[in-house]
Amino acid sequence: MRPIMEEPRRTQISKEQRLLKTGETRSSARCRTRSRWKPRRRARPPRPPAPIGPPWRANQIPPPGAGAYGIVVFQSKATPANRDKLVMVCHSFVAFFPRGKDSNVPVVDQMITIWPIDDPTSSRVIADDCDYVIDHYDLTAAESAVRDAHRQQPQATFEGDGPYLIGWSPSNTRGVPDKLVLVIDMSADNSQASIDHKFLFWKDQIVEDPQKWRSGFSLDRVRTAIHDFADQYGQAMLDAIKLVDGK
Repeated sequence: MRPIMEEPRRTQISKEQRLLKTGETRSSARCRTRSRWKPRRRARPPRPPAPIGPPWRANQIPPPGAGAYGIVVFQSKATPANRDKLVMVCHSFVAFFPRGKDSNVPVVDQMITIWPIDDPTSSRVIADDCDYVIDHYDLTAAESAVRDAHRQQPQATFEGDGPYLIGWSPSNTRGVPDKLVLVIDMSADNSQASIDHKFLFWKDQIVEDPQKWRSGFSLDRVRTAIHDFADQYGQAMLDAIKLVDGK
């Protein structure tokens, strides 16, 4: 008769022993366990960015293929009297707009905001050096923009010190009679906050809402946005932001 061989007893390993064996603590084990059951959050679709173009010379404007565009317009080169204000305008421009090369939106679906410059290849331009881009601002582009806007809509006036933001949509309507022109006048702005508000309107209410500009500026939508913005930021917005339609 064969001897009966007893099976080895299975040792019961406690939870504490397992944790010691794996080097975990109770808290880390709980975190690991909970992470397995963490529900996935549905990602919100991102808003389209408000790109700026690469630095443009006057003869490169309008940007080819862009859905719409606008230009930061100076009345003159920098002087000791206006330099501080132009620096504030530059700071707003840099703060509110990413570079166009960072955008994954097709150019035809973009409204591009342009700071015209006579030396777009400089490393100081790429570094957003405000002193440099002010000193190398392309005044020819600004004068051309004002001339075309006024020819397009004689009611569009540029009698203040500026600067201005002037916009066209679609981009091929520049200089075409009776087409709408969007003008934001910063002549009365002498603080960073008030200049920021103008760029905030331009970016949030216009550039990032293609329904207001995709097939040309929507008169009703833009004017509603102006009034709503003025309710929050004051009457000065109504005086400064105009969608000029010749009526």
